[in-house]
Amino acid sequence: MLTPPQLQAICEVVAAGSFRTAAKRLGYTPSAVSQQISTVERTLGVPLFERSPRSVRPTAAGLQLALRAGRLLADLSATENEMRAYAAAERGRLRLGSFWSAGFRLVPTVLTGFLRDRPEVDVRYEEGDPQVTVDAVLEGRLDLAVIFEYGVVPHSWPEGLEHTLVREEPLYLLLPAAHPLAGRPRIRLADLRDERWISYHEDTDAARCLRHICAAGGFLPEVLFRTNDYNLPYELVRQGLGVAIAPELAVVDTSTSPDASGTRLVRLTDPTHTRRVYATRRTTDPNPFLPLAIALLHTAAAALPERGEGDCPVVTG
Repeated sequence: MLTPPQLQAICEVVAAGSFRTAAKRLGYTPSAVSQQISTVERTLGVPLFERSPRSVRPTAAGLQLALRAGRLLADLSATENEMRAYAAAERGRLRLGSFWSAGFRLVPTVLTGFLRDRPEVDVRYEEGDPQVTVDAVLEGRLDLAVIFEYGVVPHSWPEGLEHTLVREEPLYLLLPAAHPLAGRPRIRLADLRDERWISYHEDTDAARCLRHICAAGGFLPEVLFRTNDYNLPYELVRQGLGVAIAPELAVVDTSTSPDASGTRLVRLTDPTHTRRVYATRRTTDPNPFLPLAIALLHTAAAALPERGEGDCPVVTG
């Protein structure tokens, strides 16, 4: 197989018309250049130059090889520069996955940050629940997944993963604004035993979390409506069809008036009634853009508005 030094020697000899001049340009001796050319001729079985005491003249094969060699060396140089850009974290690819509410509230900061500061990085994003995106990380189809874990529904994640806590968020009860309990500063879980509930599909962690929370109040929730659409529970609650529980990232902002959306937020105060949001990656993934992506997730989480305990009523045990 031809080597880059051999290709360089052929190009220089064709350009200079002399072994001596080519050797001077390359920093070799004339005999070293002559030996390289002779080796290529023996390997390919074709003469590349007509030699005379005063000069060398390329054959048709020599001219064609020099032409191709120039292109190959240019491609090789471009490839080396490209790899150096990867090594310097100037170019590359980041494949990011996230569940819906983090994708809505956190991920845009990551995407705009890379577009602004690392425009040469090819950033790809896809939405999916943790069961899907964690598998994708393990299989190498994603570099980073934003996942969640409810405090009362802990997970045993597969080995080979590294989890960075991005945010621990409280859970909220959603009541219709006209609900009899909506005006109370404190609501006991037991006061909710006769409510109609809106929840997510039974096999989801959100549904399991609701069962745990209600069990702590001494009852099982009567779930009449199930959906995996984060927006639908708000409309159903607003219409007075039931109550629901939502994590903070999924809470609709009603900053000017708590009744503006027709719902009332009530914070759950039990310290186990939270949801933790993690950035999850493979421990062996060398992608140099992962630290920046995780830092941008932290920036997005820190920029979210904080709701103090005095900002809305609370649910107690």
